Amino acid sequence: MSISMDCLFKNLDSWNPEGLRMVLNRAGFHRTALQTLGLPENWLRSAAPRAALLGRSEQGSNLELLLRLFTLGDPLDGGVALQLFGDVIHGLLEIGLLTAGSGQIRSRFQISPVKEGWMACDFPERQCDPTGDYVMGVSPSTLLLSSLTPVVGKRALELASGIGWQSGNLVKAGMSVVAVDVNARALELGKFSARLCGIDGIDFRLSDGFSAVQGETFDLIVANPPYVQSPGGGMIYKEAPVGESICARLLKQLPDFLEPGGIAVVILNWSHTSDDDWSEVPLSWVAERGVRRWLFQSDCSSPGDYAWRWISTDLRFADDQAIIDEMRRWLTHYQQNGINRISGGFLVLQKCEPGDEWTRADSRSPGDVDVRAGQDVLRVLNNQTWLNTDPDLLTTRYSVPDGIRSEVSMGLAKTGWERQTIRLISPARLSYDGQIDENILRLLALAAEGNPPLAMVEEVRSKPELAGIPDLEARITDLVRELVSHGMLVPC
Repeated sequence: MSISMDCLFKNLDSWNPEGLRMVLNRAGFHRTALQTLGLPENWLRSAAPRAALLGRSEQGSNLELLLRLFTLGDPLDGGVALQLFGDVIHGLLEIGLLTAGSGQIRSRFQISPVKEGWMACDFPERQCDPTGDYVMGVSPSTLLLSSLTPVVGKRALELASGIGWQSGNLVKAGMSVVAVDVNARALELGKFSARLCGIDGIDFRLSDGFSAVQGETFDLIVANPPYVQSPGGGMIYKEAPVGESICARLLKQLPDFLEPGGIAVVILNWSHTSDDDWSEVPLSWVAERGVRRWLFQSDCSSPGDYAWRWISTDLRFADDQAIIDEMRRWLTHYQQNGINRISGGFLVLQKCEPGDEWTRADSRSPGDVDVRAGQDVLRVLNNQTWLNTDPDLLTTRYSVPDGIRSEVSMGLAKTGWERQTIRLISPARLSYDGQIDENILRLLALAAEGNPPLAMVEEVRSKPELAGIPDLEARITDLVRELVSHGMLVPC
């Protein structure tokens, strides 16, 4: 794929964004104010019609004008726009964010309020441009990657960065960050967004994969690459131009760019033959030697469901016949390649010394993973590595992570309310979310009090009716191993 660098903005380095920030904040065009109006977190990607969106703002207000201009792409009368922005409008016209013509003002790009400020991206109609260089905003997979990312070390690489939202988060956390992408327009919009949000220090580089960081290594690599499993297409942000998996190409090279002990988190989709072989393909993309690998499958679809999910929301296919033709193209590709299932999830890698490797594959819907998931990831990495040293699990003392919790389900029987199930949940709902029994609750309570698991063995043996259990130590050892592997107990 050839790459080129076009300039979307003029004199961006000399532009002062303070005036635009002031206009946006005063009008309430920011995440906190919009949530107060009842807009969901992912409001830009919701199916709410424009009437429902504008109905949440006062008619004729500055907020309504900004929603029309920056969210819906409507033109504003020149006089109205001048009243809205004041002298700030001259700078916005000069850099090329706004354009003027026929007495109207338009925005060339969508401005999306996010928790940390604003991000610039393309209006959805850009998907129909034949260049395929449409730049999307902050997607659900972007949010998931951000939640999963632990802040480790000093130097980070965001691979396939798009507009670099995650890079901004890492810079705020004190890291030195390089953001690379093959789409020059995405990088230009990322630079604008960083400047608008007052974020300095992101090193944006045009790069096909790792081409612009050859010879460099990083403590942390994060990636939300074009992962869609299609027969190939021209949309840069989501798919390869041919059927070859971009995820496979990047993961085969990725360990060479990690520092010893460095961690990578990659969002990915992959194709496979059956429900039983789901872990084989993505694990084959990363050589086992010198790497710890944790694969997490969060969903699995049939070819028809998967194809429809992506084609039905693609604005390039505007009529029934176009959708039918594209569906047939995708399904023919799957059939010819023996693809019966398509999975999604993520892969965590950690560079290690030869001999210290391990591989783990988990399959579970993560539900509502919260922003602390990166800490769950770190606990799993550290605990699994510790387990591979074959420690004495019964005599070790453990701590219990802050935020661990249990939920009890009650059912109404003839004799009154009865407990039916107990659910144990990790702090971020990622490393564990499943049913347990009272024994595990007791084991966790003893650990929180500073006792090793051997104390539970002694406690059980002290009860005459349980004293004769022949394999008690082995049973409790298995419980401890399970809890440690899921990060629910942390060896002190």
